[in-house]
Amino acid sequence: MLNYRYLFLKELPFFGLLAFLTTKIITGFYIFIHNLMVVEQWPYSLVFRNQNITKNLENLISPIILAPVFETLIFCVIVSRLCKKLKITAYYFIFISSALFATSHLLGSGKGWYAFSYTFVGGVIFSYFYNKQNEKHGENLAYFYTALVHSISNGLNAYI
Repeated sequence: MLNYRYLFLKELPFFGLLAFLTTKIITGFYIFIHNLMVVEQWPYSLVFRNQNITKNLENLISPIILAPVFETLIFCVIVSRLCKKLKITAYYFIFISSALFATSHLLGSGKGWYAFSYTFVGGVIFSYFYNKQNEKHGENLAYFYTALVHSISNGLNAYI
C-alpha cells in the first residue's frame, strides 16, 4: 500500500508537472529566439497563455481523456512491445517512442519545430515514466499511470 501512496502523492504529480513545466520552458525559449530574430516582438506573457481552448466540456475531453488514453496505448504500449520483440533496449525505446510521439503531433499542429520540440521532451518524460512503471508494476498499471500523468500535463496546459 505504501508504494501506491508514494506513487499517487509524489510520482504522478511530479512527472505531470515536469511535462507541463518543460512545455512552458520551451515556449519561453521559443519566444526568446523569435524576439531575437524578428522585429515584431512577442510578449513573454504568451508562455502562460493556454492553447486557445474554449473551456467547455467538449473541448476538454479530447486533450484530457481521449488523447492520453490513445497516445499512451500507441506510443508506449505498442512501441514497447515491438521494442521487446526486436530486443531493443529501454534507452532506444524511450527515444523511438518520443520521436514517434513528436512526429504525430507535428502532423496535426502546424507549428513546426516548436511543436516537435516540446512534444519530444514530453514524450521522453512519458516513455521514461512508462518504462519505469512497467518494470515495477507491469504493463497494465504502467499504461494507466502513464495515461494519468499525460492527463495531468494536458490538463495543466489547457488551464494555465
